[in-house]
Amino acid sequence: MKPMSLVRLVCLVLLSGLLVTAPGSAQRPEVLRRPTPAPAATKFVPKFEVWAETRLIMEGLTNANYRSLTRLLNKKPADDDTWQFARGQALLVAETGNLLLLRPPRNSGRDTWMKLATEMRASAGALARNVGAKDHARSKAGLTTLANACNRCHTTFRVAIRITPTLPEQTERDAE
Repeated sequence: MKPMSLVRLVCLVLLSGLLVTAPGSAQRPEVLRRPTPAPAATKFVPKFEVWAETRLIMEGLTNANYRSLTRLLNKKPADDDTWQFARGQALLVAETGNLLLLRPPRNSGRDTWMKLATEMRASAGALARNVGAKDHARSKAGLTTLANACNRCHTTFRVAIRITPTLPEQTERDAE
């Protein structure tokens, strides 16, 4: 064999090897596959945990904001900032109604608790709307409605505290 023929033979073998291994029209096309979706992540559901006792919520949030509202609404607020602050306090009282709905008693009083907590929340929400509208007369009436809602619950569940829509006497605790 001539040296040139040997080079041609080697080139021909290499070229045919490439044609066999390279993808082309002679080979069967691969079936297009859709990627398999990743497994769906489980939805995060937070676990509700009670941290504070109901009495602490009522004394620290509800009663504190209610007492401040009675002071602020004793006479018609003179400026927008006072009206806005009072509205915020009424909304905080309404939000404590939501907290009460999350912690009903585990006895036969559950339905009554839910009804009374909803009533308190609605009364505080209406008070916040009246304060937001800067309607002093309706806001003062709303304090009475809210106090009555609180007292209905306290009477039903034998809580000795009574809420009044008027300014309470100053105690040593208030002076601090």
